[in-house]
Amino acid sequence: MGFRDTSILCKIVLILLSLCFCFDLIGFAIPYWSSVDAYVMKTNVGLWDQCIETSGAKECAKISESTVEDWFRAVRAFSTLSWVFFLVALVLVIIFVFFKSDKKELYVAAICLSFVGAFCAMIAFAVFAGEMKLEEYNAGFAFTIVAFILELIAGVLGILDCLEVVGGK
Repeated sequence: MGFRDTSILCKIVLILLSLCFCFDLIGFAIPYWSSVDAYVMKTNVGLWDQCIETSGAKECAKISESTVEDWFRAVRAFSTLSWVFFLVALVLVIIFVFFKSDKKELYVAAICLSFVGAFCAMIAFAVFAGEMKLEEYNAGFAFTIVAFILELIAGVLGILDCLEVVGGK
């Protein structure tokens, strides 16, 4: 039981989940989901913070809860859920790979959670894109999309590993 006993695909899933978690965490935290240029002022908006840059000076502040619309609360909620599901899936795969490789249920649960997390991330960035209707999306938005894609790939590879379609240690 342990790292040596797990398949190559499971190790790849572990790496992908780790990357996915990092990308989603970055996208979740930074104030750069979108930006708007208005002559002398540039505004960057994230899920939690908003930064305004005028004449080289940059000022960031928390987005006031009283000004947040319902759709934006939904984006925050689904983004938070995706991050939590990615974290739990990663922890389960780490436990499976390093400690309990004879417990396939942990791995299956992690794969299921990865798809649920990917679905939540997709809802978050789809609602954001649909409601903001901007021409310029920034790094936080892109990181969330990359996390979504990596999570789907990890989930598919996990399914293939569980079904032992592609095997080998």
